[in-house]
Amino acid sequence: MTARERFRDRRRRRRSRTRDRVRVIYLLPNLITSSSLLLGFWSIVMSIDHRFERAALFIVLAGIADMLDGYVARATRSASRFGVEYDSIVDMVSFGVAPALLVYNWVLAPLGPRAWVIGALFSLCAALRLARFNSRAHEGDRYQGVPSTVAGAFVAATVWFLGWLGFAPPFSRPFGLGITIGFAMLSLLMVSAIPYPSWRSLHITRRHAYPTLVAVVLGLVAILLHHEPMLFAIGVLFILSGPTLWLMDRRTRRTQEAPAERTTRESTSDVG
Repeated sequence: MTARERFRDRRRRRRSRTRDRVRVIYLLPNLITSSSLLLGFWSIVMSIDHRFERAALFIVLAGIADMLDGYVARATRSASRFGVEYDSIVDMVSFGVAPALLVYNWVLAPLGPRAWVIGALFSLCAALRLARFNSRAHEGDRYQGVPSTVAGAFVAATVWFLGWLGFAPPFSRPFGLGITIGFAMLSLLMVSAIPYPSWRSLHITRRHAYPTLVAVVLGLVAILLHHEPMLFAIGVLFILSGPTLWLMDRRTRRTQEAPAERTTRESTSDVG
């Protein structure tokens, strides 16, 4: 083999290795998405077996996998239309169906044969929320309605929190109705037009980088020590942040519209 042929052979093998590396990079986000699907399915199995805290754990792990696949896709520049559609289907299973079945087996089933409608409401609202998100190219710095991932994770956090407080099924009828009402309100918040903060709205300056890092580390330590109340508290604060932002925006609009209306009235009176 001549030197020229050896050079061509090395270049051919180098290109082959590069193509293989590119294929692995493009597969990695979809493999993480697939793990989220498997975790969501395993949560459904645990709910059927009435192992509710384990079912909640798999929903939370699916949420972590859902965050990771997006970060990996952006970091490796391997985002694709297929990945977006696949991620939506997986989200529907892991955060639309799995939490609904968890709540149905956990609290709804003893309330009567029609209680399945509330569970179906959650799945329906999750599907509508995902369809609305996919139909828009960009949601901006705020989410419109509670994201389905957050709603599913909050269901899991509620199961953990009530178990930590010592409540276990079967619940009393008034207590079960209270949980059912809260679950229905969470479902409707997914398809509402109430704005919710997204990670894109967080702009951490260099000056505040270190205090933010310290706060994040302390928060993670608190979650690891007492994950049941901490995750539930974080979920409640996030859900309440939407109506708070909506009220603040409404008050701001009124403040801005008041001077304009006053100027219009004064100009009208001057003409008269």
